[in-house]
Amino acid sequence: MNKIVNFNAITESMENKFKIRHAILKSLHEKRSEGTSPGNIDVSEIARIWSDLIETVDSSENKIAEQIQCLENQKEIYKQEEEYYIFYYAITDIGTASFYDQKYLDEGKKRSREKYHEIIRNWSVTILLILAILTFTINAYVTIKRNSEIENLENKLKIISNQINRK
Repeated sequence: MNKIVNFNAITESMENKFKIRHAILKSLHEKRSEGTSPGNIDVSEIARIWSDLIETVDSSENKIAEQIQCLENQKEIYKQEEEYYIFYYAITDIGTASFYDQKYLDEGKKRSREKYHEIIRNWSVTILLILAILTFTINAYVTIKRNSEIENLENKLKIISNQINRK
């Protein structure tokens, strides 16, 4: 039972990870869409600062930071430092394509399905093993009982045979 609870936590965590990635891409895409006009070339018009990103993505700062690192590694977003250590986060063309394709939502669903199939497969193997052991035990019991009955019948036949031979 403990393994199932831990597995559910892992599955839930994976689903959330992908949802957070998608939410980050959505937030950055919306900001970029608001500021895309020929006159808007300042990064502040097409990117979000950390506090704006936290407000628009429904998750903890730590989880968002983890997923931002992943998205940066995938070149789907980039971080640009402006003056006074203010960091702006913006979506790239690759990130925009991932957002429209719902890449992370699809990947999360796929992984969830794979995990559920793995659980079902493992439970099926366990159930089949239990059935095999149960069947073996029942067959062994029936065989022992029948052998005992056969021995009893043989003994009775010997007794009857001996009684017939005496007469």
